[in-house]
Amino acid sequence: MDSSAPVVVLAACAGAAVCAGVYVLCGSNRSNNSLADPGLINLGNTCFLNALLQALAAMPSFKRWLVAEDMGRRRGILTSVLQQVLTSLVRGKGVSQNPSAVLRALRAHGWVLSLHQQQDVHELYLVLISTLEEENDVRPCLGLGSLSGISKVLEDGVEDGGVSKARKGVHRHLSCPMLGLLRACLVCVHCSSKLPMKYECFYSISLTVPAFPECSLQACLKHYMDPELVCDVECPQCSKVSGSKVQRSFLKQFHIARLPECLCFHLQRTSWLASGQLQKNNSYVSFPFTLDMSKYLCGRLLKTEYVLVSVVEHRGEPWSGHFVTFRKTCGWNQWISTSDTQVLECSRHAVQNTTAYMLFYQRTASRPQLNVVS
Repeated sequence: MDSSAPVVVLAACAGAAVCAGVYVLCGSNRSNNSLADPGLINLGNTCFLNALLQALAAMPSFKRWLVAEDMGRRRGILTSVLQQVLTSLVRGKGVSQNPSAVLRALRAHGWVLSLHQQQDVHELYLVLISTLEEENDVRPCLGLGSLSGISKVLEDGVEDGGVSKARKGVHRHLSCPMLGLLRACLVCVHCSSKLPMKYECFYSISLTVPAFPECSLQACLKHYMDPELVCDVECPQCSKVSGSKVQRSFLKQFHIARLPECLCFHLQRTSWLASGQLQKNNSYVSFPFTLDMSKYLCGRLLKTEYVLVSVVEHRGEPWSGHFVTFRKTCGWNQWISTSDTQVLECSRHAVQNTTAYMLFYQRTASRPQLNVVS
């Protein structure tokens, strides 16, 4: 195990805007495989890459999107390589695969990676998805018709208005099956007036894990969606009545405006102490194998059920450790645990007992229609 200090090793030389939250973790390179599903060779300290690739291999919608993006035009290097690697993980006949082509593809996009310094699997996920989005930017995708109740759906952080810009943002972003929309609503505590809605794209939902011995994913999600008090915000209505600028307290609340096909949760387990030390929260978070997201939406959907397909777990201390993945096999009839080249059958009970760091859910039916958004 490598106990070296945290080092940031992914740096963008171009384009993709991704928040970095890095800590160094070491890999494992075991080589026994009892199943036909292949493992991935550890190239130094690359268990974070291996864990992510195994998790994505269990997501049919994501793999179909990669194939669709390759059709009818010149292939992007990362799209092409990722499609090949994920296909090999379900058709590799037990032979461990080499993920080095994925690293080369990311480097071709300007990301700086070292084989001997490791990083956070969630950060890599954001890098990977945002780079794929950049690479496939020119391909048209979902229009506003699939957001029938939302007349003005916008790019990150832009207020209501500017429909042409909104349309451009939707066409670029909402093709990826990982992409969803959050709606933020702010209501003045004093006069009950509302500020213009804001819509934000998301690849994953990052949830704070409370410092309790045990909690649930649903409890973490409820806390994320519950209203929070935001102070010192100018209220246009109160300012109009008083004749001068007035700052008030507002209640801010998130709802999901559009659910993605593939829903990713990131359970935030590390934090910095006042002393400057990094600590890890190992609280157990229970999670369902089937998840209904209807209560978190700003509209009503006919189908909001998801099924769990993969779980990424971090083992060890915040400054060192190892990433492993539990995922469903290609036919979804068996769970397996993957740790670099080691691939073993496991039970649902073993999956439930993991200290989950990332959870990946796949929507169970075809995309539903959005009925009402207010």
